[in-house]
Amino acid sequence: MLFAKKITRLSAILCLVCFLTPTQAQINSPFSRYGLGNEIFNNQNAASQGMGGFSTAFTPSMNGSYGQSINFNNPATYGSLYLTTFDLGVNFNSYTLKRNDPVGREKSNYLYPNYIAIGVPISKAKKIGMAFGLRPISQINYSVNEQSFLTNTQDTLFTNFKGSGGLNQIFFGLGKSWKRISVGFNTGYNFGRKNIEALKSFNNSTDSNYFYQTLSSTNTMYGGAFLKIGVQGEYPLKSIKHKNPTEKTEYSISVGATANLSQTLNARQDILRTTGVYDNGNNIPIDTASAQTDIGGTIKLPATYSLGVAFHKREISSRAIYDQWVVGLEYSGAAWKDNYQFYGQKDLLSNSWMLRLGGQYCPNPSNFENYWSTVVYRVGFFTGKDYANIDNNGLKVSGVTVGMGLPIRKYRSYDYQFTVLNLALQFGQRGTSVNNFNESFIQFTLGYSLSDIWFNKRKYD
Repeated sequence: MLFAKKITRLSAILCLVCFLTPTQAQINSPFSRYGLGNEIFNNQNAASQGMGGFSTAFTPSMNGSYGQSINFNNPATYGSLYLTTFDLGVNFNSYTLKRNDPVGREKSNYLYPNYIAIGVPISKAKKIGMAFGLRPISQINYSVNEQSFLTNTQDTLFTNFKGSGGLNQIFFGLGKSWKRISVGFNTGYNFGRKNIEALKSFNNSTDSNYFYQTLSSTNTMYGGAFLKIGVQGEYPLKSIKHKNPTEKTEYSISVGATANLSQTLNARQDILRTTGVYDNGNNIPIDTASAQTDIGGTIKLPATYSLGVAFHKREISSRAIYDQWVVGLEYSGAAWKDNYQFYGQKDLLSNSWMLRLGGQYCPNPSNFENYWSTVVYRVGFFTGKDYANIDNNGLKVSGVTVGMGLPIRKYRSYDYQFTVLNLALQFGQRGTSVNNFNESFIQFTLGYSLSDIWFNKRKYD
């Protein structure tokens, strides 16, 4: 009951954050204009984010001996869930946007919910588990001003390009594990909106003529079901037995793969073209040139895939089973340029890819006299190519990450409730000197994982 009460309280807090942060978000990224928005750079749980986003071959045993996090990026892990777990994450992002021509600089900060998920072991004997949750996939939020001088009329034209929205996902998944291999799937519903506006106004310097402002807006709502499949395998390389027959050291290799199938979203669109007086506090339409509502269409998303491999050292004793160190490598990609369509139209996109390298180390979670020996330390690196291609020069992305898994409660034999704080910090950049726009970013992620044993049969009445 105590666990259920904590989940209820934390869910209420997260829902409040979800409602409040969209109105307070100050992100201003012109890259979010393209496709379905600005992809979150590490769209994984906080533990994986501390390892550069490495998740495809990240097995449940790599969480450590204090509870667990839900690896929703590879549903094959659900079969190895050993505790009912409530997992949530929140991001704090800081962006610095730079423009080369004309020279400009702008900084923005915002707080945004990253994920909320619940995992449940359905049958520990048969190694079957499930998970469900909600998370944002991408976001659209920008406001860019442009000024141009019209030589034929000696007027100055001001244009404000603005966008908002994004893609969200509600998911449900099942996983099954055997001795060496695990499989699983996620399904659910992707939904969101994309609202694009262009506000134009003239500054007339030659006569007293007055031109009303013009507003062009296109608001699109979309949604559709998705399917993602995952597989993992784990194979021992070497085993070293100790004096105590219940203790040994294992060196193993883990491999994983995921595939998110191509998807078609059903969409409805409203298009408005009007003149009037528009600003933040005074929006007065004067004349509507064109208004179209409820226009049906589709949005096609490409398939995405990932491949990963990890080497790890596992310590097994009567007190704990944990991976002392892990080193993993992952590659992912998607053919956005070839397979993305928005109402039958392509966009300025590239076929994206990402290479991730991550590692973690836990000195000894059984050393209860030294708290810092029980902490999981993480580090990572990622580099690749973003799917936005605004100037046909491509858009490189790279960053480094650090993280920690902090157990909040010490292990007690009579208490099977665990709380872990997973912290992740990443520094990176999108774009290089060949791009007119480039942005550097800092992202801090706080993950809260609460695990407990539920649904046990009573031994005594």
